[in-house]
Amino acid sequence: MITFNCTIQEGIIPDDLRPKLASELARISTGILGGNSDDVTVRWIEIPRGFGFRGGHLSTTSAVRGEIPPGCQQETRVRLMQAIQDRWMELTGCTTAELVVSARDRRET
Repeated sequence: MITFNCTIQEGIIPDDLRPKLASELARISTGILGGNSDDVTVRWIEIPRGFGFRGGHLSTTSAVRGEIPPGCQQETRVRLMQAIQDRWMELTGCTTAELVVSARDRRET
């Protein structure tokens, strides 16, 4: 199971773009880590306008926090995060200063 929690600022990522971003997260992660897109969950957390600030200004930053199968090699993890960053920036037009991507190991229960 792979999970992505995408924290976005209200009005920055249009509703109609979110399914494409979710599809790309599934495609990229399963392409690099293996598995099937049905095993990928994407959750959207929207920060209401006026509740997120950076440097004294309204924030335009998004965070894509992945939880991936444990034991991923560092080189693979970096490749995953770079691919996610590149595609997210391509689809949204954001800059590297407006995106944080992370991928931690899923905790075994």
